Amino acid sequence: MKQLRKTAVAITLAAAGILGSPLAGAEQVTLKAASFIPERIIIAKYFYDWVREVNKQCAGKVNITVVGPEAVPTLQQWSALKDGVIDMHYGPANYFRGAVPAGDVISLARNETSEQRENGAWALINEEYNKKLNAQYLTHLTGGVRFHLYTTKAGEGGRFEDFRLRSVPIYDAFFKSLGANPVRMAPPAVYTALERNAVDGYGWPLWGIQGFGWDKYTKFRHDPGFISAAVAILANLDKWKSLSAEQRGCLEDMTLWVEEQWPKWRAGEDARQKAAQEAAGIQTVDLGEDFAKRAEDIYWADLEKADPEFVGKIKPLLTGSK
Repeated sequence: MKQLRKTAVAITLAAAGILGSPLAGAEQVTLKAASFIPERIIIAKYFYDWVREVNKQCAGKVNITVVGPEAVPTLQQWSALKDGVIDMHYGPANYFRGAVPAGDVISLARNETSEQRENGAWALINEEYNKKLNAQYLTHLTGGVRFHLYTTKAGEGGRFEDFRLRSVPIYDAFFKSLGANPVRMAPPAVYTALERNAVDGYGWPLWGIQGFGWDKYTKFRHDPGFISAAVAILANLDKWKSLSAEQRGCLEDMTLWVEEQWPKWRAGEDARQKAAQEAAGIQTVDLGEDFAKRAEDIYWADLEKADPEFVGKIKPLLTGSK
């Protein structure tokens, strides 16, 4: 069955024209990448921007082609990367927790990726991905873009008793701790659920609710944000090792470049997203720092159960805590 899935994905990629041609120049390698969501969704936009810059700056050495979930289904992308069916993957670490149980520590970081390189966190994460996912960890984007709780009606004293909230495993336990009932549904179904009062709210990053039309029914955004919507950029480890030193060097240079750009890009997009929500009439409710801390403490405890040794080493490097 696994081989059939690999073959099906490979056929789809070949049809999409991104498997690369043996006639391609020996000086340049084409890397086939898959993004977990389409470019039109804001969370993916900056990855595609990075790819375009890589193709410009690394011309003659590396060229990256990208497809979305229409070519490789979202939840199959990480395994396609591990097996070498695709060369690169842009996707959330919580999607492959079965393979890398504590890989989503990147979502709990409170420092920038540049600091994570300096203090050894990047190396530990990369080693974990090398061993368990056959992947080279290049970096992640959307770090610091926090999730928020959005609702159609007001809570009471930071509690949301019996609210039905669209959720994902990352913050299910957190929502339950607030008195709410987590509900699982795909993003395209949320609009209708809001329209029909089937849910009272949802968890989502600061970015992108306008793209789904959810702002029409959303009345409150609860601050501060909690847990980052971090999305990893990974390369198949075997493919990575097969690249020349010059090709790897160019990709590494572009990874450092995007990490330098990221805080500026994030600040600009944060401002645009907040302005759009304010224009839509969404009120902000400040629930205090303990609100975010509770969410992150719960998720840290969850990851620690999965891999206590790794989490014990990495947590201080990502949060500054002991």
